[in-house]
Amino acid sequence: MAERRMISRKIAEDDRFVDMHPVSKLLYFYLVLNADDDGFVGSVKMINFLTNADQSNYDELLKNNLILEPTKNGVYVITDWYAQNKIEPKIYKATEYLSVRALLFIKTNFAYTTNPDEKDIISPVDYWVKQGRDKKTPPEIQAQQYLEQFQETSKKVPRSVEETSKKVLAQNRLDKNRLDKSRLEQNRPDQTKKEKINIDKDNSTSTSSIYNNATTENKGNSGEKDGVDSGVNNQLDTNNNQDNINSLFNYLNGISPTDIPKDNKRLANVFDMLIHNGYEIEDIQLGIDNIMNVANQMPQYQDEQSLANLLIQHLPEYTKQTLEQPSSND
Repeated sequence: MAERRMISRKIAEDDRFVDMHPVSKLLYFYLVLNADDDGFVGSVKMINFLTNADQSNYDELLKNNLILEPTKNGVYVITDWYAQNKIEPKIYKATEYLSVRALLFIKTNFAYTTNPDEKDIISPVDYWVKQGRDKKTPPEIQAQQYLEQFQETSKKVPRSVEETSKKVLAQNRLDKNRLDKSRLEQNRPDQTKKEKINIDKDNSTSTSSIYNNATTENKGNSGEKDGVDSGVNNQLDTNNNQDNINSLFNYLNGISPTDIPKDNKRLANVFDMLIHNGYEIEDIQLGIDNIMNVANQMPQYQDEQSLANLLIQHLPEYTKQTLEQPSSND
């Protein structure tokens, strides 16, 4: 840990600081002094002993937004850490409390917040740190850059696998296509004879005919032939995706302290985007597990709306990590 930390006069001479109890002021100085390079303090017993601070002093710092609501494990975050300190990249060491940092956002004044709905947010802190903790580029430009990057990622089609393990996601899609065809055959009304179909170039006409028969049964012998294959597959994909989205809502509500309704379109769109990007349901469930482990430690995420916002902001990143982690030994 560094031996020196900085405290801005703008903070120390602000009314919210000047009017505090002397012990609360001393406590803040010691918290800053003992914080890691991201402004997190995980052990405060020695600090309490040196300052004679008690819970009322922490409450005063919290009331004045000088620290954030601590986690259940007692991790404290200095709200204005990056407004006061600049750690050079060559000596910067990321916090060990990454699960806590993943819940934070950086504001245009480089202060931390846990509220994703604030208007002056640049981006999630994790993204900002990965971009180099830039304090030179105007915050408004950084916010626009993040928005464009997020929108571009959200528009990805199923065959776009640039940002994750290409081979794994490509294989997932191949497996999904095979599974869709298998389900189509199993659901045919005339499958009692269990006809065996050889899918190759020579038998492509036979395969198309089987799909047409299945569609004809469902449409009452309408006689339509053009676009039958694509229509069946598209309808099947739509039904499967909706079933998968519903199952993800059921899984989430089964492990969370509050129920998020299935008509939450923003969260449903996140689920749909991840499915279309080739992630397996198990990968998305692992992402949900990781976020819930963190949310359960943060009181501010116990209500429905806050939890939904947390998932919408961070689920793609947590799901992506489920595929990146096994490759860490490469």
